[in-house]
Amino acid sequence: MSWKVMITDVSFPDVSLELTELQPIGASLVRLNCKTASDVIQQCQEADALLVQYAPITSEVLNSLPQLKIVSRYGIGVDMIDLPAATKNNVAVCNVPDYCVEEVATHALTMILYWARRLSTYQQDVRNHRWNLSEVDAPHRIHRLCGQTLGLVGAGRIAQKLATMANALGLNVIYYDPYIHGNPFETMRSVSFEELTRTSDFISIHCPLTDETRGLFDEGVFHAMKSSAVLVNTARGAVVNGSALEKALGNGWIAGAGLDNLEPEPPNWNDTLLTAPNLVVTPHVAFYSEESLRDLQRLTAQAVADLYRQKIPEGLLNSEILPGFLQRTHSDV
Repeated sequence: MSWKVMITDVSFPDVSLELTELQPIGASLVRLNCKTASDVIQQCQEADALLVQYAPITSEVLNSLPQLKIVSRYGIGVDMIDLPAATKNNVAVCNVPDYCVEEVATHALTMILYWARRLSTYQQDVRNHRWNLSEVDAPHRIHRLCGQTLGLVGAGRIAQKLATMANALGLNVIYYDPYIHGNPFETMRSVSFEELTRTSDFISIHCPLTDETRGLFDEGVFHAMKSSAVLVNTARGAVVNGSALEKALGNGWIAGAGLDNLEPEPPNWNDTLLTAPNLVVTPHVAFYSEESLRDLQRLTAQAVADLYRQKIPEGLLNSEILPGFLQRTHSDV
């Protein structure tokens, strides 16, 4: 019996890479444009597997699709998928944990270097016909990068890659991750969240969005940071309280920020945070390269093919369902 795989939503113009992975197992592929949970419920009743980009896979969705066996996410974060409900329904949830590790780490480092050398300030100096150091309008003293401290919130693949890059530049790298015990890394040292926020010259966020991390960077945290510190977020926008960040930037609690993620997305274009002169924002593109997109499409579909063949994909997030899952799908393979 062949499986029916449905793409709930996707921004890629072509899905031939997905077909290449799914055709060998005899699966059919249907492309949809679901926006809401109701759309998914109405259009995916026959789905054995879903490939999901942004469509919400809520507990209601999971309870309403009795044939569903797998949800595979185009990306790393799975905050749009109710993972506990999926596990309860014996549905495997997969992500693609390493498709854009180099891209996001490079993007975060670029933002760090942008602020370390105050490029926005100096660009404006040139536009205002100021050239000599005595004339330029640099609001903060610039210090040598080597020897400064980079604090990483979260120590997953992207943070580890960034730590290696930062070490090469002479940065002292520390990290906070309550789910990693001991100090297993040579490239960075484990500290408390309080020490990280208090001592870091640059803070880069790499944690998932959970109930614990939502709004983690609030007014209290910004007050605790160095006034010369810079915050970079290439994770999820909601980890940072936007109004608190606006106050921190406007009142000089911190020196600057670089964001690739906002809450909501796309942003409210009237949000005054976006006008802060000491803020640089990119439109959620840290993941992007031509190579990373090809990897993403291929690996999202490959997870479904692997599970069909009863092979465990690297991105399986709820392995506790495997005994029941394998028994449930045995008759289909």
